[in-house]
Amino acid sequence: MSSSMIRDERGVSQPEDDVKGDVIKDDGINVLINGQQQDDAHNRINVIEHEESAFVGMSRLQALKVFWRPTLYCYMCAFSVVMNGYQDSLPGGLLANLGFIKQFGTIPDGEGGMALDAQHISVWSGVAYVAQFAGCLLGGVISDRFGRRTGMHALTIGYGLGVIVEMVAKDWKQWLAAKLFTGLGSGLAQGTVLSYMNEIAPAQIRGYLLSTYGAAYAVGQLFIAIALQIVDTTDPEGYLKAVYSEWVVLGPWIIMSFCLPESPWHYARQGREDLTKKSLKRIYKGISGYDVDREYAVMVSEIEREKEVRHTNKETSWKDILVGPNLKRTFAGVCALGMQNWVGSSVVFNYTTYFFQQAGIPEPFQANVIVFCILIGANIISFYLVERTGRRTLILYGGVASVVLCVIIGTMGVIEQTTSSQSATLAVICMWVVVYALCFAGTGWLLAGEISTPRLRAKTASFVAATNAIAGTLYNTTVPLMLGTDGAGARGWGLKTLYMFAILSAGGTVLCYFLVPETKGRTFNELDEMYEAGISPRKMKKHITRIEEAGLKVHSA
Repeated sequence: MSSSMIRDERGVSQPEDDVKGDVIKDDGINVLINGQQQDDAHNRINVIEHEESAFVGMSRLQALKVFWRPTLYCYMCAFSVVMNGYQDSLPGGLLANLGFIKQFGTIPDGEGGMALDAQHISVWSGVAYVAQFAGCLLGGVISDRFGRRTGMHALTIGYGLGVIVEMVAKDWKQWLAAKLFTGLGSGLAQGTVLSYMNEIAPAQIRGYLLSTYGAAYAVGQLFIAIALQIVDTTDPEGYLKAVYSEWVVLGPWIIMSFCLPESPWHYARQGREDLTKKSLKRIYKGISGYDVDREYAVMVSEIEREKEVRHTNKETSWKDILVGPNLKRTFAGVCALGMQNWVGSSVVFNYTTYFFQQAGIPEPFQANVIVFCILIGANIISFYLVERTGRRTLILYGGVASVVLCVIIGTMGVIEQTTSSQSATLAVICMWVVVYALCFAGTGWLLAGEISTPRLRAKTASFVAATNAIAGTLYNTTVPLMLGTDGAGARGWGLKTLYMFAILSAGGTVLCYFLVPETKGRTFNELDEMYEAGISPRKMKKHITRIEEAGLKVHSA
């Protein structure tokens, strides 16, 4: 550029002599308003600038300070996932409860009592995951047509009905009906919550906020582990006390769900300008220098650009996520989230107490609590790592580590079981939990939500979650048979089951290497640009995008 340059605190290079308009400083950010550039290069910068939010160059620390309200809404939204983790882990924990076994057991245990049929355990899990699959797809449809908030109300109804049926269930078939409702609620949560959080989370702290999804799930798992430990200590046969405790989580969520504003992106895609701006004002209320008209124009620009790419104004369809660049994006999300299943979470988490019991580990309920405490602690650390080291790096290194740990745990099932070997097994399982929490718990859900283009976000997130539910159906119907020793089809593999997941971990890591991009710090416009240009996911981390080339944002490879 011919004239001398000045650089504002967003990192925007501007010609000192040619800038016309006011520069206002707010919260450490310079925002150029009424900008007038004089030559083609400057006009290009001006066009690019107005395709992005005025806050695109903000640092992470600034974003945490300024955008506290949308951060709070994301936390509230994530609370629904606490119920998801609570409900998903409850069945596996109850399998070792004496009262639950007495109520739902159908096979004589040879000692005058009853035992649970491994096939019934398999069917309970299978039906729950099939319902979850349906809920994931239904969540995408409801979110797109009726709004994200409606989807959240639907998941609340699903969970509520499930808990009520659990309370009155008297035989294994009635418990099966409860799993149908809770599975539906879980699927609706996965098909709705991620889309909502993605749409209101600022790009600078999107990774941190979406990582709370995995953390919230882990909190739910810890809560139910504590509840089961209390029940096991005070009333070993009072499994209903654990069921009643679900209302302690579900109740606050019901209140929060009515406090959340609708996503402005939902209204914007419907062309409802007044409601879009009203939602923006509520979410970003109190931010000095926040120009609702400017931010709305950015949203409209993105929506129109997407329509130009599609060459149509029609509503989105499911086939859109499986054609062109969107196919790569969809399956990148599938692989990233799929790693949660491929590394063996269906063994370690869904049947933690049962797994420890079968492995001969003393005090399985206490071990369960320890595992989930470690999970939450490591999850908190992952909030930092996901923005510092990046999503792709965590997925790949975590995949390699999981292969090694699964082989070690499987080998523990071959050697003679002693007190020392049982302690060693628990230690290695805890190491596995740390790796899972750091690399997959939040990162998988984060990538599942942010890789997709905004126009297809709800459907893509729903599809990714649905495919994960299908995998969950497979693993959670077969894992009980692999672990179990009673009933037809039981294999009694115990710890050796992890050998299979070592192979799956290796294959998943290879797929992620070729398909999963680094999305750290990228806006959705940047991701759209790189996918449309055919940039390899492996090279996206170092690619310089238009807004970085124009100086509107500092590249942070």
